[in-house]
Amino acid sequence: MGEPTVDVGPVSPAGKLGIVEILDRDGHARATIPIWRWPVTIGRAIDCDVVLDDVHAAPRHATLSEVDGALTLIVGTTVNGAETERRRLAADQSATLEPEEIIQVGTTRLRVRRATDAIAPERLLLPESESLRAQIVVMALVFMGWNAARYWLQTDPGGRLSDYVTVVLGSVVPLLLWAGFWSVGSKLVQHRFDYQRHSWIAFAYSLIISGLAAALPVVAYSFGWAFPSRVAWLASGAVVSAMVLAHLTLILPNSRTVLAGIVGVLFLAGAGLFTARNYQIYERPFTELYVSTLAPPSLRLAHGVSPSQFIDASRSLKGRLDAHVNDGQSDSGGEESGP
Repeated sequence: MGEPTVDVGPVSPAGKLGIVEILDRDGHARATIPIWRWPVTIGRAIDCDVVLDDVHAAPRHATLSEVDGALTLIVGTTVNGAETERRRLAADQSATLEPEEIIQVGTTRLRVRRATDAIAPERLLLPESESLRAQIVVMALVFMGWNAARYWLQTDPGGRLSDYVTVVLGSVVPLLLWAGFWSVGSKLVQHRFDYQRHSWIAFAYSLIISGLAAALPVVAYSFGWAFPSRVAWLASGAVVSAMVLAHLTLILPNSRTVLAGIVGVLFLAGAGLFTARNYQIYERPFTELYVSTLAPPSLRLAHGVSPSQFIDASRSLKGRLDAHVNDGQSDSGGEESGP
């Protein structure tokens, strides 16, 4: 597609009235055309003020005019019409434009900036900071120490040092690759390889996930509630969804609301499918049947029960357990009796 051109025409005594920006797919101006007079015609005809090399644009596709300070887009004779950020316009329709509102003519996106429009304030450029780098290093060390301690608790004493190295590196390297993946997205959209911020998100949310996975079973043990331990997977999934949203928001900061809606719907759909699968296999919403975490007795806050109460409660399980055993035997017998 060639660059748009402009017919300057007679220059306004007041100087340049504004500019028409031709935008690329990222919303950045790839061509800037000055406006010296109103109206401004847009199309493929060579006598238009803004000449487009766009086969989906009509010869005289649209006109921009200003009346009493209001900027108006008027669609000409065209089969494709035009589109603003708020509505779609057919041939011979018009609409008043907000300052810097993006319009689409054919496959070309344009933005008009007038000299009288207020200029948005300068955005703070966040450079790579030493404090952010230090936070990432600290979180990485804490995460590695956490995984090494968990491995130590889960294995027999006297383990080899090389096993710990494998566990530590195996927990950190995937997060570094994960941050690199999202940084490529930032490079493609924001033109910045924002590796530090994506790394910060990856390690911060991973620490939250690890903390929840350890804390919820302990809470269940301490208070005698099975529910916190059973929903640990759901809480971890919610944090993972929040982490993905944080990465996406860093790449597309102007679309946070839409991204939050999409991520939320996907999380709810995934949780629903997982719960339905559990019902199909285990006939209950959670895979965990009882709390299996045994924390130090000093953390136990729930009141204990007498041995007789425990035995009576155990007897109530006999019927359900026998039913499951009978179901399993029936299924096995049905398979064996087949051809």
